[in-house]
Amino acid sequence: MVKVGAIIQVRLGSERLPGKALLPLPFGGNTSLLEHVVNNAQSASSLQQTIVATTTRPDDDAIDAFCKEKAIPCLRGSADNVLDRFRQAAHTYELDVIVRLTGDNPFVLPTTIDQAVEKLLQTESDYIITIGLPLGTNVEVFTRQALETAATEASEAADREHVTPYIRRKANLNRQTLPYTSPIEALRLTVDYPTDYALASMIMDRLWKQGQPVMHEQIGNLLQENPWLQEVNAANSQRQVFESEEEEIAAAKKMLQAGGFTKALRKLRERS
Repeated sequence: MVKVGAIIQVRLGSERLPGKALLPLPFGGNTSLLEHVVNNAQSASSLQQTIVATTTRPDDDAIDAFCKEKAIPCLRGSADNVLDRFRQAAHTYELDVIVRLTGDNPFVLPTTIDQAVEKLLQTESDYIITIGLPLGTNVEVFTRQALETAATEASEAADREHVTPYIRRKANLNRQTLPYTSPIEALRLTVDYPTDYALASMIMDRLWKQGQPVMHEQIGNLLQENPWLQEVNAANSQRQVFESEEEEIAAAKKMLQAGGFTKALRKLRERS
């Protein structure tokens, strides 16, 4: 039997919103952001295990304590080498297929997890990523073998810090996408900044019921009734992981051009 598990990477040392994983959601409530992530994962019928993977830094003792209180499996490993942290978790809990989740995405749906796992198993793929959903609600699923390959071969710091970049570009791996069409695709549903937390808190306050995930259709209806909600965190930007220097330079040129920074763009073109 194939053992499928979710590994939730989380730490409290966020630069933009310190301690966010254990903030109450909604504000003033008794359920933390991380607990929502864990609950949604545990509600996915395809998963036999849900593991929290945090760091050995003293700051993350609170994550470990939270997991012990809630009887959630927790593995502690390197703060910088998240790829190895995942490898250790997969090995310790004997996972064959891994769903990668993060502790700042409380709106990932159990059905999304189940459908991504099903596609990976049906297509015998090494890696699946969902696309077309709001930022913070897509998921990645990959095999233990693909993870072991990355952990053994990846040498770049970015590959080991972000877990899947090496898997996404490894030539001989079978990668697939699982596309969705969502009317709220442009919405930020991740929690990186205080305004992200404010939006998530307002959504949870209006829509969340104990034991039930907040459906994207519910969020869409709430936005129709209150269009201004989309502006709460619209100015926030997402850190992007580039798979090569060339890709990062190309993105920088595009941003400079869009912003009208013609002199800086000219200098960058001259140097590259």
